[in-house]
Amino acid sequence: MKIQTNHLLNTKLLPIPLLIFMTLLLGMSGCNQKNQTQQNIPEQPVPSQKPESDLTLNDVTLEQASEEGKMLWRVKSKQARYVKDNQIIRVTNPEGELFQDGKVAYKITALTGEVYQDGKKIILIDNIEVNDIQNKIVIRGKQLEWLTDQGIIIVRNNITGSSEQVQASAQTAKVISQEKRIEFYGQVVAMFKEPVIKIQTEELLWEVDQEKFVSNQPLKIEELKEKKVVGTGFSDESEFDLDTKIATMKKNVQLFRTEPLVHINSDLVTWNLSQDIVDSPGPIKVLEQEEKIILIAEKGQGNFNKNTFVLSGNVVGIGEENQAQLNTNELIWYFDNQTFEAEGNVVYRQLDPPFNVRGPRAVGQLKNQTVTIQGGSSSVVTEIIPQQ
Repeated sequence: MKIQTNHLLNTKLLPIPLLIFMTLLLGMSGCNQKNQTQQNIPEQPVPSQKPESDLTLNDVTLEQASEEGKMLWRVKSKQARYVKDNQIIRVTNPEGELFQDGKVAYKITALTGEVYQDGKKIILIDNIEVNDIQNKIVIRGKQLEWLTDQGIIIVRNNITGSSEQVQASAQTAKVISQEKRIEFYGQVVAMFKEPVIKIQTEELLWEVDQEKFVSNQPLKIEELKEKKVVGTGFSDESEFDLDTKIATMKKNVQLFRTEPLVHINSDLVTWNLSQDIVDSPGPIKVLEQEEKIILIAEKGQGNFNKNTFVLSGNVVGIGEENQAQLNTNELIWYFDNQTFEAEGNVVYRQLDPPFNVRGPRAVGQLKNQTVTIQGGSSSVVTEIIPQQ
């Protein structure tokens, strides 16, 4: 039996009243059919043509409010069918709204779905679209589970999320409305604009209000210019600030640059991608790969716009090819010509030919084994020309 009408089904009611409401509709329609039958044929038992679960209503609105009367959620459907055995209402082309403080916070659409009779869970299927109205974020997928009491929306299968600055994809997305947080799980890829940044990981939390992306899983960050990767970072934990474009990378941090060709190791690095500055407040190791120069210090900061790296605290510079070593308190390294300026307790030594010199300041080039030690009114210049 099919009934076409406009109805408001309030899922805040207990299951029994809802069933009584449906049954009354069936009973009223059944009485009309019985009166018509008695006028045409002898009276006899008339079996039900369809079970009670075939009750169908058009243009249905389902909604639920809190005990204080505040609206929690609402679902509108072109057609709804109540299934008694499963105690669900199957909806067609549903349009849902999730409220916060009496205002619509999220709008949800799908092709089909199921609303559980207690109103605590809604399942939507195919062409899922979740719109965060305030933050202009859209999440799409193929399946959605909506836990209405908790204000949690879980979207699965071919997930994409987008805003003005971010494009993301994953296997699963979880929207926690009260905390204004979106969690992405499984093969997560996030692309950011200006500068162009790509993040890959298995779990990524989007703190929407704070404009931060946090991951406690191994993560890869790539900086792209003209569609080419110019910087790549790896770490076990990371946080990216969308406003400042600063990535804070922790534990087993490795950072690779292409121009200049540099490899950086540390346990804590802040990477300012908009200014091309890398800062490590803890122990750091820098490998200048083309000339095979190793720099080690207690902390350091690299400015790749200026092609310099400033290191301080027990600085050690090693030229691998010629076995030259420089020790100092502070060091400025210039990538353009592999020269340096050293300040404080400078000690320079080399193995072939054996040579040692020390002083308060020094400038030079480890590659060519040229070092000028400066101190007081005099200076010592050492220049060793390698054998051909």
